[in-house]
Amino acid sequence: MSLARQFFREMRPLFRMLEEPLGRAPAAFGGYGPRPMFDDPFFRAPAMLQPAVDVTEVGNKYVIEAELPSVKKEDVNVRIGDGGRTVTIEGKVVSRRGYTQSAEASTTTPTDNATAQPAEAVAQTSESSQLTTERSFTSNTSFTRTVYLPRAVDPNNVSAKLTDGVLTVTVAKAEDPASVQINVE
Repeated sequence: MSLARQFFREMRPLFRMLEEPLGRAPAAFGGYGPRPMFDDPFFRAPAMLQPAVDVTEVGNKYVIEAELPSVKKEDVNVRIGDGGRTVTIEGKVVSRRGYTQSAEASTTTPTDNATAQPAEAVAQTSESSQLTTERSFTSNTSFTRTVYLPRAVDPNNVSAKLTDGVLTVTVAKAEDPASVQINVE
């Protein structure tokens, strides 16, 4: 393994921490920004979405809220890594497309030829094509977001809840080992 590749692998967490505040464009620009500044040139991954995240410290726990519109809870994974110092939220958006004819058109039985024609017309024109989209979380998209925490957390004391497109992850801080006084003899 080359020295440069090993350097990038070991320094990746530092690069990610430096990239975090710079990697997202302000909402005024539509949330799309330039390519990350510290992109790893040796391990290029396909571009993935990064959901917007708020991190709040509440007493002895952290509350992480991530916007995941149109994502089902079975399509989301939450992991604690790096010795309890990171929380990674990843998942996918399954296609919501597939516009079909209305239930009324498919369940009505035609009584004569005049009423049968509109149902056939609906069936023939039920295919659609996307003209434009501004929504990020649409049709077969993967997303990932890693949040770096200032203190380690307890991986056994985590709760996650997805409500109205917002994932709320609550993690308790790990117990800090108290400093130990050493007697000098």
